[in-house]
Amino acid sequence: MVSLFVYGTLVDDARVQAVVGRRLPRRSATLDGFERVEQKGSYPYVVPRDGASVAGVLLDEVDDGALARLDAYEDEGALYVRREAVAVADGKRVPCQVYVGNRIREARGRG
Repeated sequence: MVSLFVYGTLVDDARVQAVVGRRLPRRSATLDGFERVEQKGSYPYVVPRDGASVAGVLLDEVDDGALARLDAYEDEGALYVRREAVAVADGKRVPCQVYVGNRIREARGRG
């Protein structure tokens, strides 16, 4: 099981429940070293940026099945790339996963 940092539509507990079929434990968190980008007509995404931080939610106890459904929802590998990161929740650093904007897609003009 992993923790997953979310910052967009998956902050909504009802959306997460609709995607994975159950509620996941959640807590407020911050992701340092990333910046949230919102382009008109597109979903938000994060990109690495020194000195920046993103507020969001840490979903805990994400098992392989839930992660596969979340990957499908986020179009992982095309729109987003899931990668390892470290969030801060409850004053502690927590290893997690995060969906980062796919710069390859962006460079090809598919966004």
